[in-house]
Amino acid sequence: MSRLRSKRRQHGFTLVTTLVFLAIFLIFAISMVGSSLVNTKVASNQQFRLEAKTVAQQGIEQVLSQPFTSVPITDVTSVDVDVNGDGNKDFTAKVDAPVCTGTKPVLNQDLDPTNANDVGCMFSGSGQNTGILLPNAGAVPAPPCQATQWDVKSSVTDPNNTAASVTVHQGVAVRALNGASCP
Repeated sequence: MSRLRSKRRQHGFTLVTTLVFLAIFLIFAISMVGSSLVNTKVASNQQFRLEAKTVAQQGIEQVLSQPFTSVPITDVTSVDVDVNGDGNKDFTAKVDAPVCTGTKPVLNQDLDPTNANDVGCMFSGSGQNTGILLPNAGAVPAPPCQATQWDVKSSVTDPNNTAASVTVHQGVAVRALNGASCP
């Protein structure tokens, strides 16, 4: 008879053990779903941030494609961008006016006479000015071109309330004629 009671107790133990393992697996499954949702949100935020960074760079490139050294940009330029091609703007890049950070003269020895961009910066006249001071020759006139260094800043905030916000700074060197706007 004691053997019969032992079997009945074992059946009850099997049921309790099964319920405990079922609860453990249920908790594990719920935590996996939660982790999956978090990973999806992280991936979406990374995508929005990458899109915003690309839009900021596109805004900078649009401003740099303008002749900003001869026609100064004084205001913030808004650049609307359609990322997914549906005809609606997805982001707007706010590009600040380029800021000149420095200049230096471009000397003849730094120019390449076979490069069309350099020819306008060379001294004209009957002889090539090498930039070397000769005895009793006097001072060499200032070169007609200057190398300017600029900082361009673009900011983008995702309008879809994802809190993705990016600010990109890009430095650029521009060769300009003397007198171009660079303080």
